[in-house]
Amino acid sequence: MTQDLVIFAPGSMTHLLPRLLKAYDPQQTLKIQCVFGPSGSLRAKIEGGQLFHLFLSASSTHTKALSATNHLAEEDILGYNRMVLVHQRKHQLNQNNALQAITQKSLTLGMSTTGLDPAGDYAFEILKKVSDTTTISLEALERRTRVITGGRETPNAPPGRNQYGWIMETQDVDLLLTYYSNALAAMEDNPHISYCELPEQIAVTGIYGIGRANVSYREASALYHWFFSTDAQIILKDGGFIPKSAGEK
Repeated sequence: MTQDLVIFAPGSMTHLLPRLLKAYDPQQTLKIQCVFGPSGSLRAKIEGGQLFHLFLSASSTHTKALSATNHLAEEDILGYNRMVLVHQRKHQLNQNNALQAITQKSLTLGMSTTGLDPAGDYAFEILKKVSDTTTISLEALERRTRVITGGRETPNAPPGRNQYGWIMETQDVDLLLTYYSNALAAMEDNPHISYCELPEQIAVTGIYGIGRANVSYREASALYHWFFSTDAQIILKDGGFIPKSAGEK
């Protein structure tokens, strides 16, 4: 009986991971189980002994920590995913006026995160940078920011809708700080939103990690190494990632 290949992955890869797996196994001969969730929570499951074969993390902090405690046979950087500002098209924002919009109290600000724990979460780093750059306190900024965790809160988007695109359509969210990969998926879902780059003083780039479990399973090892292939890196780039080879850190 063929064993399921269990992949833990962040919510920000919900739309992209299926594309990657389809390219790797076009005939779908493998039995693959994908478990999506906040990277910190997935790390806790791994530390608690839950079965997995590959771990894709929205923060390489988690894969490095798991490697240090011998939970992973190997780990590496998967790629880079910059934070951008998604906005209602009517606001006509760009990199030059994005910071002013973020600090404007009349505009509703949302922020997508890898979870609700600031540790290892690049989104929370942006709020600190905004506070350091302006006269707004971090506490005040956090109070007016709606934290959105990609479908793990209420209300959830109906089937077939992207959580971020739907929320910006129905929940009166003017601005959303999120990963570029999330922005692309949200714009496919909602034609009334667009995005702009963040100004340099508050720009943040997430470093995604990948790790392979200490479980002897040939397919897990093969898939792990395939993620660094040209084919996989092209798909990641199309989905909003900066390939590892283009941004070594």
